[in-house]
Amino acid sequence: MSDGLIVAVCGDSGAGKSTTTGLLREEGFAPYSLSAFLRQEAEAAIDTPTREQVQSHGKAQQEAHGNHYYAEVLISQTDLMAQRRAVIDGLRNLDELEHLRATAERHGLTLVLLALVLDTESRFQRVQGRARAGDPGELERFRTDDLRANGGDGNFQNNAALIDAADLRIENTGDIETLRAKLRAALLQVGVVAEGQGSA
Repeated sequence: MSDGLIVAVCGDSGAGKSTTTGLLREEGFAPYSLSAFLRQEAEAAIDTPTREQVQSHGKAQQEAHGNHYYAEVLISQTDLMAQRRAVIDGLRNLDELEHLRATAERHGLTLVLLALVLDTESRFQRVQGRARAGDPGELERFRTDDLRANGGDGNFQNNAALIDAADLRIENTGDIETLRAKLRAALLQVGVVAEGQGSA
């Protein structure tokens, strides 16, 4: 492995990306959110945007600036590439992945893509539990948003393609301690020993 590691987290809405990012932060990874830039832009344009409106805003920005737009914003506006261990939440497409991976390599970093997967109904229940403004309140609307996020509106966002391209995959079907254990096992696959389990 190279001198540093970036873990990029992907998955459908409610799969546990933010929770996983938090767990990796506890293991010493500096957290970054690519999707936070998108949501901040959408909120500046639309008060309390729905998930569909956030997606539409992202599509418009990517049409104007390229599919890798938010990856470039993240790189240019943060110290991500100066970190030796970092985690990124919120990738939207393969162009973002390729841009981040190529930039990481130029900085002596390895980027691995970690996919979180969970069935639709379970994800919907989790989304209802988090009560985030703009999340759909009906399962069918949630399914419609999922289709759009999985390439139904072009490759501006394609979670399905990212999940297929993942280097590591976690079935996030249990509680947080189960997820923590699976995450630590995934880190071992790329040669990282989690804090509290010995030195890396």
